[in-house]
Amino acid sequence: MAEPQQPTWLKLAVLTVIVLAAAAGISAFKSSDYATRVQIFAAREAQQWQDYQVVSLKKDNFSLHRDILASLGLAEGKAAKAPKTAAARIKTYEEEMGRLNQERDQIKKVAQSLAAQEEELTRKAGELGLAVILFQLGIMTSAAGALSRKKILWLLSLALGVWGLVYLVKNLVL
Repeated sequence: MAEPQQPTWLKLAVLTVIVLAAAAGISAFKSSDYATRVQIFAAREAQQWQDYQVVSLKKDNFSLHRDILASLGLAEGKAAKAPKTAAARIKTYEEEMGRLNQERDQIKKVAQSLAAQEEELTRKAGELGLAVILFQLGIMTSAAGALSRKKILWLLSLALGVWGLVYLVKNLVL
């Protein structure tokens, strides 16, 4: 006894479920990859800001020592040798403060660069998460269309799949 001929679109609906499931898996995997990289960048950024604070404290410490020496140097006007030594140390402190300012500025640039990369990865992870949702909705509507034999549901699943595919391709290629 021969089975009744199934409409071609029903076979395509089943194929659609398979393709959308694969696309959802790829999107979920890549979204997870981006989310993990966001955490790594966030930790590196936090380390940079911690280094920034350490360098700032060192600079402030040199500034404090310079100010103390400057005020002591004025009070010790009678001793001829003390002001020269204090002046030399003050100059050394100021040079070190300048070097620390440059180091701090470099650390700040690195931290800001990491923050920008983190933000971009967060955006990509979010869009791929949306793609996963669209693919899952497409799977559901395609299966519902095949079960209820309503072609409009299968066509809706194709639209959802294409929408999800736009997010997937955008975040894999760009």
